[in-house]
Amino acid sequence: MKKLTKSVLAVVLSASFSVTYAQKAKNDTVKTKDIEGVVVTALGIKREKKSLGYASQEVKGEVISDAGQVNALGALSGNVAGVQVTAPSSLGGSTRITMRGISSVTGENRPLIVVDGVPLDNTNVNNVDTQRGAGGRDYGDATFDINPDDIESVTVLKGGPAAALYGYRAGNGAIIYTTKSAKRGRTEVTLNTGVSFDEIYIRPKLQRQYGGGGESELYQITIDGKTYNIPDYSYDESWGPKYDPNLLHLPWNAFDPEFANDYLKEVPWVAPKNDVDSFFNTGVTYTNNFSVSKSFENMNARLSYTNTRISGIVPNSEIKKDNLSLNLNTSLSEKLKADAVFNYVHTAGFNRPEQGYGDNSVAQKFYQWGQRQLDFGALKDYKLANGMQRSWNRTAWDDATPLYSDNPYWTIYENTSDDNRHRFFGNVGLSYYFTKKLYVTGKAYGDTYSQTITSRVAIGSAALPEYNIQKRNNSEFNYEGRLHYNSNFGDFSLNSFAGFNIMDRKWDVLNGNTVGGLVIPGLYNLSNSVENPISSNESYHLGVRSLFASLSLGYKDMFFLEATGRNDWFSMLNDDQFYPSVTGSFVFSNVLKADWLSFGKLRAGWSNIAGGSDPYIRNTYASIGTPFSGDPIYSMPATFNNPLIKPELKTTKEIGLEASFFKNRLGFDVTLYDVKTTDLIIPLPVDPATGYGFKRINAGEMTNKGVEAMLNVTPVKTSDFTWDMSWNFTKNNNKLVELQDDLQNYILTSAPFRVQLAAQVGYSYGVILGTDFVYDANGNKVVGSNGYYKASAIKPLGSVLPDYNMGLRNTLKYKNLSMSFLFDMQQGGKYFSTSHMWGMYSGMLEESALGGNREAGVVLAGVKENGQPNDILLDAATWGASYYNTVDAQNVFDASYIKLRDLTIGYDLPKSIIGNTLQGVRVSFFGRNLLAWNLAFKGIDPENTSYGSGNIQGLEGGSLPSTRTYGFNVNFKF
Repeated sequence: MKKLTKSVLAVVLSASFSVTYAQKAKNDTVKTKDIEGVVVTALGIKREKKSLGYASQEVKGEVISDAGQVNALGALSGNVAGVQVTAPSSLGGSTRITMRGISSVTGENRPLIVVDGVPLDNTNVNNVDTQRGAGGRDYGDATFDINPDDIESVTVLKGGPAAALYGYRAGNGAIIYTTKSAKRGRTEVTLNTGVSFDEIYIRPKLQRQYGGGGESELYQITIDGKTYNIPDYSYDESWGPKYDPNLLHLPWNAFDPEFANDYLKEVPWVAPKNDVDSFFNTGVTYTNNFSVSKSFENMNARLSYTNTRISGIVPNSEIKKDNLSLNLNTSLSEKLKADAVFNYVHTAGFNRPEQGYGDNSVAQKFYQWGQRQLDFGALKDYKLANGMQRSWNRTAWDDATPLYSDNPYWTIYENTSDDNRHRFFGNVGLSYYFTKKLYVTGKAYGDTYSQTITSRVAIGSAALPEYNIQKRNNSEFNYEGRLHYNSNFGDFSLNSFAGFNIMDRKWDVLNGNTVGGLVIPGLYNLSNSVENPISSNESYHLGVRSLFASLSLGYKDMFFLEATGRNDWFSMLNDDQFYPSVTGSFVFSNVLKADWLSFGKLRAGWSNIAGGSDPYIRNTYASIGTPFSGDPIYSMPATFNNPLIKPELKTTKEIGLEASFFKNRLGFDVTLYDVKTTDLIIPLPVDPATGYGFKRINAGEMTNKGVEAMLNVTPVKTSDFTWDMSWNFTKNNNKLVELQDDLQNYILTSAPFRVQLAAQVGYSYGVILGTDFVYDANGNKVVGSNGYYKASAIKPLGSVLPDYNMGLRNTLKYKNLSMSFLFDMQQGGKYFSTSHMWGMYSGMLEESALGGNREAGVVLAGVKENGQPNDILLDAATWGASYYNTVDAQNVFDASYIKLRDLTIGYDLPKSIIGNTLQGVRVSFFGRNLLAWNLAFKGIDPENTSYGSGNIQGLEGGSLPSTRTYGFNVNFKF
């Protein structure tokens, strides 16, 4: 391998620095293409892989783009050891990513995201109700703005030793995206166009044997002297009569004279021809990317534009995204270099569907409550000529006022939302080379965006009409300077630098909401509020000043030792913090010199990183509430802040072994790690007599211990055919060791009904607390005198964290044809399903039909309290009701899955077909989330139990179906 020598192009960001090492040719121009075995590491530094003393993994950009991914974070699922990705298949929804488990009870557990040296804000704006499944729209994460078509490579720095130079925000590791740039000596024009289709896949199976109502017989009413059968349309359950084609009834839409074809027209009591599945569309995504890169005498430039249009499976929902990027680097003189990257992104979502247990959640109305005889073809006529709603859930047959549920088509066409985000991010920098060994660099990095979200509930809805508007502004700027010295001394090599960083971040939120309803139908403005609208605004500002340094020594390309240090001074904490790390590696293949050993390295690392905190956490400030009688209302917050609060401290130890054999036909990489976090920041419950409910303190300890393993094999390799296999495995053992004194758990949140999510001492983070079955000495479930299963006291029912994750990718290439497919597996973890609980309660789910024999009733398997076999007969509706308010464990499921995550087939057209006009044409077909196995509850995809990327996970409140995707891309190179 060629050494990294002398001149270096530096791109540094502290709080996110980027430093690019490149080899300088004789003419002093920078070349990176000649460096072998080089990967991007912390601060964007390009390093020879053999010298690294910590765990990292690289994913090439084509792995993301070839599979038609629109989310650059979700694309990592199954591809990286040590990383857990939860990527629900909602329209632009949140992607949850963690590395090496969970380290903080209430703080940030996601890694730092860096794009071309810019620490990219990844704010998730979903409120707590949305995240806990209580209803709301998932507006996704800010990293949705990353353009997959622009990605050159992704480097995952998995722990503290790898990411310590990034400071307090990289305590959970870092994910570094490097975008494409022009290659010296080449001019290239690329057009990439593709389309993909999403179809519903995993969703609860609904029974088709019984209709709506709560009685075994239909009601009878008399209209104009004629008697008709009807179900009770005010009853949103399906414990009604069994279907009978000879039984006629008046459907819900037979009472409006203006619909002459439906008015008082009887129809058979049968399962609907157009059922729930007919409501959903085939989602379509169009992606078009155009890029041009040009190499001039002293400058390289690349311009890229991508247009993405996504229409969702829910009608009248879409996302539009435009990405424009410009990448420049130039030599202003022999010693002075300049570079810049500019990105503009506009993301516009319309009517992202509500999920969870909410008024506008169609998933809740389809799978938890409803009447199973409803035909969705008839539901499409959802509005009267006067603009009012036609809902099946009538208050009475002669009162059309919706009682609980809106017509789903009213929901998606009248109760809509908009979200818009305009974003600019990038960097500019100068580097001056005093000598080939010594240079200085300065850079400025910026990320700023504004986001507006509006939502509306129309007059005539079951819920109170309203209009809400939220505006967010976010900006972060980093200014950095660094002095760098590199040299070789005989058998020794030295790479060193020292620098500073100034980080300044601001964000503000403005909310406005109508009160008491709306006055004029169709006018969505705060001034249309029945009562005075309410508004609130919040503003935040934080800054961090940093000094940092790194020293790396090498001996004979065999021994490497590296030490880094960084000190941060915070605006939000009293004390500054110092973050040291030490790593070392021994390339033993340079000693053994065996033909069968291509490469072998032993490595070890240690780091100590302190996490940051929110601004204004040291002091307690009064909040201003809604004015009363024209006077402002002031109140103290529920939590008393601590002026002496300290950051959480995270200590990581790791050791790894990697080797490759037989000319790199076989290779592995194994890492063992031990992570301990202390001084956890938690709101400790206190006596309300103090005037507060909680006091913020430092207390507790959490540990993560685990193994990461990768295996690469090339079973077949000939001149025409290659078969590569890559396998990765992650097992992490998380444990909350202690909180404070006798405090045994901290409640994170509660589901819409019943269970709670907690951090409990002695267990893995994210424990689901609820009631379990009661068992006798022989392990039999105990049934009470009412025929229901007896419920235990509140206890842990399992953690949302999995036991292990695994991915297996196969890549086959034959001449110009290639195929790649990835299996992604998760074992263990738990989630609570509100859809299962209410779907059984209301008689909607297939299981509740009892195979078409509800009339026989149910005897629960188990024993009575006297030990005798249970013989208490429950009628079907009473049995269904037992899924609520008794044993929560009936609705807690294992989150394991095996998925065919993606499949890609590509073909490069030969020159005999495309001629000399084009450099190349590649056609690829892809599929994502094609198949899933090993689901404990067949009706819910375990990944679809997430409605945000924060700490609240595993509470399914009402999820839309998961989707599988098919599509193709055509790539032209001119």
